[in-house]
Amino acid sequence: FVPDVQNPPAKVKDPGVVALALAGAGAYNAKGGELLLLPAGVRETERFAKRVLDALLEECGYQPVDCAGAAEAVRSLAERYVREYREDALFWAERCAREVGLHAWCASREDGLDVLWRTAEALRSALCEEPGGICFTTNRTTKKDEVVLGAVRTDKDAEGALPGYRCGGCGSCFLPDSACDAPAQAVNADEPQAPLTDVHTPGTHTISLLCDFLGIPVETTLKAMLYTMELPGGEPKLLFAMIRGDRDISIPKLSAWVEAHWPGASFRRAESAEIVAAFGEVAGFCGPVGVPESVQMVADYSLKDGKNFVVGGNRPDYHKTGCCWGRDFAPPLADLALVTEALPCPVCGGVLEEAHLRELFRLEAYGAAAAGEAVLACRDRDGAHEWPYRVRGTVSLASVLLAAFEAKSKGEGTK
Repeated sequence: FVPDVQNPPAKVKDPGVVALALAGAGAYNAKGGELLLLPAGVRETERFAKRVLDALLEECGYQPVDCAGAAEAVRSLAERYVREYREDALFWAERCAREVGLHAWCASREDGLDVLWRTAEALRSALCEEPGGICFTTNRTTKKDEVVLGAVRTDKDAEGALPGYRCGGCGSCFLPDSACDAPAQAVNADEPQAPLTDVHTPGTHTISLLCDFLGIPVETTLKAMLYTMELPGGEPKLLFAMIRGDRDISIPKLSAWVEAHWPGASFRRAESAEIVAAFGEVAGFCGPVGVPESVQMVADYSLKDGKNFVVGGNRPDYHKTGCCWGRDFAPPLADLALVTEALPCPVCGGVLEEAHLRELFRLEAYGAAAAGEAVLACRDRDGAHEWPYRVRGTVSLASVLLAAFEAKSKGEGTK
């Protein structure tokens, strides 16, 4: 039974749902907001599910099981069989309704990250015939060590579409808090190091005012942001985060960095009195040279190896020119940059344009103990064995189905 549909469903804007309905594979219940699958849609969903489960088993060793959607039940399988079967009992894929849940236990963080990326590649190969059809974006918005999203480009009207960016050159896609660990070309890399010099810059308490006053490009400046970390059971600590003047700091990324170094800590914008207590009356003129030892510093990768930055002078109405990485400042590095259209593509340096993404799957890697989970362990005649690292994920078969029908309606390649 494949109904002949001439007109798109009313009040539906998601291009995937529209394409699904016009193909006679599904319908949409506007009252309940439900996607209803007809026989052709069910058949396609089952086909995708089989492709996913087969690829996960063949390429990564995930065992297909049915535990009625209970994560603890999957864990009980691992505990039941790990002593005898080891690796074969550490990877499980559960089909439940329109999702496939993934559960894996690993011996180390290194092994876990390797499993995470092998799983992502297996899913991509199973779901799309074009190498660039499904893009990965590594998000830094949680306390997990790594969160990887597999997504395809869609229209802004798609249900749950994530606003992001796509590179017109290499086709890579990014969300605002996606990872961009690759260092940018160092600022003034070909110039000799200039001497560090104090310059009187009255009234230039913003980047734009400073650039106008000195006639300099914004990328040669350093943007300083001050926060107060609330450490568990300890005194508040001032955090000095810095990035190139033409970029902005991603608060979720900074939060992930703080959590990684001080588990359980939080942070907020520093109050004026806290800044004065550490630096004196220098609002708008804070810089990385001569920072008190009590202040924790961190810098975005965009500052690494840069030369001749113009930075705050740590006294009112003064900046310093000729500030060089390594010689004058070298705080810990982290990926802190907010992805915007102004940022060059972190992969190829191309131009980013606004785009919307449909999430197909999400994978995360993390330490079990840090997440409050019990560590998987067993004991045999060779001693005790532990697998303290986790990889978990979800594949949305509904999203895969909608993406496939949307792509087919646009003449794009899918499997």
